[in-house]
Amino acid sequence: MSARRTALLAVTTAFLAGWLSTHLLGATPNSIWGNATTDQDRCQAEADYMAKHNIFRHVGPCIGRFEGIGRGYSPKCGTCTPRYRMTLTGDAAAKCPNGMWIRVRSWR
Repeated sequence: MSARRTALLAVTTAFLAGWLSTHLLGATPNSIWGNATTDQDRCQAEADYMAKHNIFRHVGPCIGRFEGIGRGYSPKCGTCTPRYRMTLTGDAAAKCPNGMWIRVRSWR
């Protein structure tokens, strides 16, 4: 590998490591989900976590085979949906301090 590629790889790796630590707040599945075992419980825990920390993107690993998140001014705001037929296994919402709603849904 050339010196230029090695330097670019080092910069990219450092950027990604910093971005992940900053944007995920050091979050792990246990710190987000606690002792939640069902997809519904995990969706609620993740929505609560996102609302508490004002995070409007995926946090932690995917719940089920597909996870959709959304935000809006209603607890039934839209989320991404799977392209293929799957069964909805979790659907939860949490209200942010600013009045916005976060919704997390999962499918298997």
